[in-house]
Amino acid sequence: MARRATYLHSLSVSDPKQPPVLKLAGAYEFTNNPDVPIPPRKRLAFLAKAFDLMGYDILHVSEHERAALKKAGVKPRKYWRGADLLESQVLPLKNGVKVGLIILPPLHTPGKTVPPQVLAQVSQAVLKLRPHTSLVIAMSAWGYFYEQELINSSGALPDLVLGSGPGIGLVGTKSTNAKVMWIRPFAQGKSVERIDLFALPEHNANFKWTEEQNIRMTLFGLTDQVSDDRHVLSLIQTMGTD
Repeated sequence: MARRATYLHSLSVSDPKQPPVLKLAGAYEFTNNPDVPIPPRKRLAFLAKAFDLMGYDILHVSEHERAALKKAGVKPRKYWRGADLLESQVLPLKNGVKVGLIILPPLHTPGKTVPPQVLAQVSQAVLKLRPHTSLVIAMSAWGYFYEQELINSSGALPDLVLGSGPGIGLVGTKSTNAKVMWIRPFAQGKSVERIDLFALPEHNANFKWTEEQNIRMTLFGLTDQVSDDRHVLSLIQTMGTD
């Protein structure tokens, strides 16, 4: 089953009382893998407008979703990311910290392992971003087993990997050398993950991610106890979607 992904990534580095917040939404928010029927146009249009209201900085749209949205006539937004090729950019935060973001390309011919040339592309992108940023995040729609291979591969790797696609959810697990933290969403989009950084990673032999020392992952379940957003409720009433 494909997993939907929503992340609230909070960088509490310079000012713990008012940390800058980077909001990232992962792939499969609009529709799941090709084996699942595509939602009707009205629902896709509603979801696009709902995400506009939520104020995400980046929304990763998978290859399958891009095709479905284009067919439905839903225009892409400026904050949407996802293409056939690897994408990278620098995101400056209000406290002066610069975050490097990599959107992994789709695996067009997936086999038992990730193609070596794709792993090399990821390492090259990390090396290019590293001198200009304090943190590098990769967003993936590859699925559990391919992402697991990535975080334990050789070469330069992102500090955080926010995954999505087939496989189990993970509140947070580390690579073998503990230099990469890997987070995966849980099914049905009924949770939001918050990641707090108490210190930026040091890219040396001694650094490792350690829970409650330099990082904290918190999963919030979106149960009935969470109040509905009045703007989204108004949108539902206006558009008449379920």
